[in-house]
Amino acid sequence: MTELSPTAPNDPVADARAVRRFAMLLIIVTSSAMSFTQIMQSTPLQSANDRSRWSTVWSLVERSTYQIDEIDAAPGWGTIDKVRHEGHFYSTKPPLQSTLVAGVYWCVKRITHWNLTDHTVEVSRIILLLVNWLPQLLSLIVTAMLVERYARHDFGKLFVLAVASWATLLGPFTSSLNNHSPAAICVVLAMYPLLRIISDGDHRKRFFLLTGFFSAATFTLELPAALLVVVFGALLLKANPKRTLTLFVPAALIPVIAFVALNCLVTGSLSPFYSSYGSDKYRYEHDGIPSYWSNPQGLDRNLDSPLMYFVHCTIGHHGLLSLTPVWLLTLIGWFGWRRWPECRQRTMLLVGAGLTAVVFGFYLTRTQNYNYGGNSVALRWMLWLAPLWLIAMIPVCDAWGSRRTFQIASSILLAASIVSANLPGSNPWQSTLLLSLMERWGWVNYAEPPPPFEFGHPLWSWFPKLGDPKTDEQSEVLFSGTASRLLGAESLNFGAGEDDLTMVTGTSRDYRVGDFQAVHLVWNARTTTVFIDVAKFNAGRKSSEFLGSSEGSALSLDELMSTQRLITGLPQSVEYRPGHIRYLKTPLRPNKAFRCQRAAAQVLFQPMHAEYPLRYRVDLWLCDEIPFGVAQIEITISDPPSGQMLRFQRLTAIQATGFPSHERPEPTRKNE
Repeated sequence: MTELSPTAPNDPVADARAVRRFAMLLIIVTSSAMSFTQIMQSTPLQSANDRSRWSTVWSLVERSTYQIDEIDAAPGWGTIDKVRHEGHFYSTKPPLQSTLVAGVYWCVKRITHWNLTDHTVEVSRIILLLVNWLPQLLSLIVTAMLVERYARHDFGKLFVLAVASWATLLGPFTSSLNNHSPAAICVVLAMYPLLRIISDGDHRKRFFLLTGFFSAATFTLELPAALLVVVFGALLLKANPKRTLTLFVPAALIPVIAFVALNCLVTGSLSPFYSSYGSDKYRYEHDGIPSYWSNPQGLDRNLDSPLMYFVHCTIGHHGLLSLTPVWLLTLIGWFGWRRWPECRQRTMLLVGAGLTAVVFGFYLTRTQNYNYGGNSVALRWMLWLAPLWLIAMIPVCDAWGSRRTFQIASSILLAASIVSANLPGSNPWQSTLLLSLMERWGWVNYAEPPPPFEFGHPLWSWFPKLGDPKTDEQSEVLFSGTASRLLGAESLNFGAGEDDLTMVTGTSRDYRVGDFQAVHLVWNARTTTVFIDVAKFNAGRKSSEFLGSSEGSALSLDELMSTQRLITGLPQSVEYRPGHIRYLKTPLRPNKAFRCQRAAAQVLFQPMHAEYPLRYRVDLWLCDEIPFGVAQIEITISDPPSGQMLRFQRLTAIQATGFPSHERPEPTRKNE
C-alpha cells in the first residue's frame, strides 16, 4: 500500500509576499477609485489655466486652427493664459499636449456625437479619464513594481506606494487638464527602465527605448526636464554607449521633434508662447480691454523678496515641506546617501537631489515670475519631480522601518500629507489651506486694495451720478434684464424677469423742486419718480438725507423705506463699497469695452415669507462715460447657511443718451 506524503508546510515567505501584494493592490485600487470619483465630480473649465488648453483642443477639432479667438469669447471659456499674436489669440501653453488631447476629443466626438460646448461636463470627464486617470493607474502599477524590486522590507514597500498613491499634491490635478500630473507619470515610466539598466544590469533594448521616449516626453511637458533627458542619457551612455546612441537617442528624438515642429508651426519660433512672458504678446489691448498681465492681481503681483519666496516655497504657504511633510524622509535619504551601502539605486538619490536643487534654483532666479505657480494648491512647477523624491525614501524605510518609533513618526507625516493632498477635492485651482489661514490672520496679503470711487464721493445708491440740471436735455438709460428664480424667492423692487428698467432724468422746471432733482424709474410700464437733493447726493450723504418729496419736504418713514429700496436695490439702505477696475462690453458699444469700477453692497434681511434672514447683494459696474454712471447691475438673493442662490438678476445698459442706437438683443434667461 502506497503511503501518502504529508501535506507540504506553508511557505512563510510566499504567504508574506501574497499578503503584501494584496495590500499593494488595495492601495492602488483605493487611490484609483478616489481619482475616478474626483474626475466624475469635477467642474469643467475650472481655471484660466486649464481653459487655455481646452480652448486649443476645441479650436483644433471644431475649427482646425490653433487660434482661440472664437471659443475664448464664449461665456465660461475665457482665459487670461493667452497671447496676442499676429492679430489673433493663442494659448500660452505648448501646443503638443493640446494637439494630442484634441486627437482624443476627435475620437470621443465621433463615437458619442457629443461636443465640448453642448456637452462640456460629459465630454471633458471622458477625456480626463482617458488622458489622466488611465495613465495615472499605469504609473501606480509601475511604482508598485519599482518598490517591490528595490525596497528590501515590507514596511518600505507599502509606505512608499502609499505616499505615491495618496499623499502627493499631484492627486488634485488629476481632475484638471494640466501638464504636471502627465509629466510625473512620464518620469515614473522613464525611471523604472533606467533602474533596470543601471542597477540590475539588464540591457534589454526596450528599456533603452522606454527611458529615451518618456524622459523626452517629460521635457515636452516641463521644459526644465531637459536636464532629466541629459542626465538619464549620460547614465545610459556610461552603461552601454552603443544602445544609448542607437536606441535611447532615436526614441527621445520622437517627442522632441514633435514638440519643436509644433512650436515652429504655431509660434514661428522654437520655443512656446509662454517664453515671451513680459513682451507685447502678453501686454496688449484688444477692444478696449488691456490684458490681465498688464496689471496682474493676487499672487501674480510678484510682491515677495527672493528670501521670502524661498521661505514660502519650502516651509511657508506653498512650502514643499509644510504642505507635504512626508518629504522630510526624502531629505533624510539625500543627506544620508553614504549610509545606505546596500541601496541599489543610490545613484538615483544623487540624481533626484541634484535635479531638485537645479530646478528649484532656476525658478528662484526668475524673479519676474514670483507667483508660486499662481492660485493653486501646490508649488506645481516642482511636482513632476515627485517620483524622484519617492526613490529617496526607500533606503530610509529599509534602514529604520523595523523601529516602532520610526513607524509612528513616519505614519504621522504620511497622515498629515494625505490630509493636505485631499483637502482640495477635485479643484486644484484654489488657494492652499496655509495661504488662506495666513491671509485670515493678517500674516500675508497679496490682494491689491481697491481704489476709491472715481466720482469722488461715498455711494448710497446704485447710480453714482445724476443728469446735469443746467441743460435742457434729458438723460436716459435703458437696461435689459435677465433673471432666474429658485424656490420662489421674492424679487427685489425693480426689474423682474426679462422686463426692462429705464432711468430718466429731466432738467426742465417739471423735474426740479427747489434743491431736488427728479429721477424717473420706469419698469413694467410703471413710472416712479424719486426726488434727490443734488448737493447732498454729490456730497455722499446717506440716502435718508438726500431723499425728499415732490414738495421738497421730508418723506414719511414708510415712503423713505420704500424709496430707499428703489435707489439702493436692497431691502435696507447700506453704503456701497468700492472694488477693482474691470472692463465690460455692453450693447451700448459692442466693439469696445467700457472701463468700469466694481462696487458692491449686501445686507441680511428676513422677509415675511422666510424663516430666517436671507443675504441680499447688489454688484455694480460703474462707468463715468454712461449717463447715471452705471453700466450693469447684478442682484443676488442667497441662503446664508447653505450658500445656495435663490434668485439672480442682471440688468445691462443697452441704450443711453449720447450713444448710437444698436439693435436691441432678444432677452434670454440665464440660470445661475
